[in-house]
Amino acid sequence: MKLKILALLYVIQVCQSKTLPGIFSPLFKQQDSRIVGGSPVNIDNYPYQVSLEYIYSHMCGGAIISNRWVLTAAHCTQLFLAYTPPSLFTIRLGTSFVESEGERFTVNQVIEHPGYGNSAHFFDYDMCLIQVSREIVFSNSVQTVALPAPHAPLTPGSRCLVSGWGTLTEGGSSPSQLHAVEVPLISIESCNEYYQNGLGVTETMMCAGSPYGGRHACQGDSGGPLVVDNILIGIVSWGAGCARPNFPGVYANVPFVREWITEVAGI
Repeated sequence: MKLKILALLYVIQVCQSKTLPGIFSPLFKQQDSRIVGGSPVNIDNYPYQVSLEYIYSHMCGGAIISNRWVLTAAHCTQLFLAYTPPSLFTIRLGTSFVESEGERFTVNQVIEHPGYGNSAHFFDYDMCLIQVSREIVFSNSVQTVALPAPHAPLTPGSRCLVSGWGTLTEGGSSPSQLHAVEVPLISIESCNEYYQNGLGVTETMMCAGSPYGGRHACQGDSGGPLVVDNILIGIVSWGAGCARPNFPGVYANVPFVREWITEVAGI
């Protein structure tokens, strides 16, 4: 075990040294932080929101999609799974406050999309299904979010809600209450114009955010839900910094992988 922990620390150090400028990752976030440009919200209005914890510490968001399954981002789990068992992950749900209150679930399985890490773009297929060890009991503060139809069309300009406990600014900090912000959906074509000098956006992704900046997900929000009309369409994946003008947030495209979700989770 000691050797595995040392190996994991080495991998994290290497990744830190190779991280692209401004590209956010949940592994190296500041603690106690929130969505950029948003406001505090109550979990009863976002009952599908969960906190993915590693050794009981918040690292990413996620969304409840059934009484046994949570959907999050593969980049939240990949490095850790290479050296430690899934049992070190826990899911906290039913609370507005990170690492506090609610109910904590241990994890049976962590299943990353098979396409993640196997294409030219590092963030292609950035999806991960997590099976909790016992059945989730629903309440006012714990509910599933609806899933889209496979390859459901996405309408640019749609009003999206993104929620989480990520940072207020790049590297900033804030209170631990859940925050949310509304952002407009942007076409892949327009998004690629913004990212033409860096990482491109593929069909496994989608974009949302104001071209003027100021509203965005940030470090610690990764894996969290992007919802339109109470339907989960995206998972927080990556972006150039947080809420910078002309750099919208990039999300994993849930409709694009909908058939994989059914295949794995039976939903």
